[in-house]
Amino acid sequence: MKNFLDKAVVMLFSVLLILNAFQEGSRIILIFLTITVASFMSFLRMLGVKGILANKIITLVLGVCTIVWPDMIVWTPMLAYEIFLDRHLVAGLVLIAGVVRFYTGENVSWGMVTQNVGDTGTYLSKVYVGIYVLLQTCLAVYLSYRTEMLLKYEKENRKIRDEGEIKKETLKKQNRNLLEEQDKSISAAQLAERNRIAREIHDNVGHMLSRSILQVGAMMVVHKDGPIADELKSLRETLDTAMNNIRSSVHDIRDEAIKLDTALEEIAEPLKGKYKVSFEFDADAENISKEIKYATINIVKEAVSNIIKYSVNEYVDIRFYEHPSMYQIVVHDYNKQSEAGSGDDSSTERKNGSEVNSGSSAGEGMGLENIRTRAEKLGGNATITNENGFRVFVRIPK
Repeated sequence: MKNFLDKAVVMLFSVLLILNAFQEGSRIILIFLTITVASFMSFLRMLGVKGILANKIITLVLGVCTIVWPDMIVWTPMLAYEIFLDRHLVAGLVLIAGVVRFYTGENVSWGMVTQNVGDTGTYLSKVYVGIYVLLQTCLAVYLSYRTEMLLKYEKENRKIRDEGEIKKETLKKQNRNLLEEQDKSISAAQLAERNRIAREIHDNVGHMLSRSILQVGAMMVVHKDGPIADELKSLRETLDTAMNNIRSSVHDIRDEAIKLDTALEEIAEPLKGKYKVSFEFDADAENISKEIKYATINIVKEAVSNIIKYSVNEYVDIRFYEHPSMYQIVVHDYNKQSEAGSGDDSSTERKNGSEVNSGSSAGEGMGLENIRTRAEKLGGNATITNENGFRVFVRIPK
């Protein structure tokens, strides 16, 4: 837009010069050519690198034309504007040569009014035209320089603004991360405190109530038919109610304090000294019911215990995934060689009629039966295989 306004000003002064310096028949042609060429060059500049290259070629050609037809000196300001924008040194030298040709030439070709005037008049007219063109050229160069600097400042401002937006977004992201870390720290502290309170209640108050219940029971045996038998019975019921309430409160506190992902990582911790453990948890831990939490913890405990007892493999994967309708638990120990060649029958051997992996002995003990029972109790199923290391695969519906 700024280039268009600058061109409009330069063209206006060129048109005024044409109206004053040329005969009537030549004016219309020159004005039409001036507007057409200026508009076309502005259009080319909008096309990018290729358009600017074409613009340079046109500028050079028109500079040569000012040498051949000196009357075209009226285009000098317009060409100077383009030359300064492109820093086109060759075209600039050619344009200077065209101006010199105008002052030294004897004839003109486009009908400039000086052609019918004597030598002195011609000289004065050329001085007048030259001064006018020089002033107009200086104005065109100034407009070109001003526009160039404005565009440069706008570009720098956009860059600073974009960098500011990027920094702003980065700071927002860092603030979000800090708040999340702070929330996690607070949540961990709260969970630890809840666990401590639950233990204190269970170990202290719970034990004292248990002692009291036993003591009251003994007194009820001694005073079975005494006058305080009814009072002891009422006291026993009160203590039993208090004990049940405390148990319920402790379980509620513990249930709220359990974070499944943290609990599973703690279960996997003993494996890390002997195996290369890969742990992955992809679920919303906050919305998992306590029944599924306890079942998952016990299933993974049983599987990890089996691996510690029997596995001689190198790698262990523990995965917990959430799907739209179910949760998926995978515990798998294996060797990379076995992964690559799982179809090799030499990795297994027959023992007592059941297929057992040479690295992991799944067996059919109580622990593996507990895994199946816990999954089925929640409406799910468990698949335990030994084809390529000991592998427990459990699905539990939401």
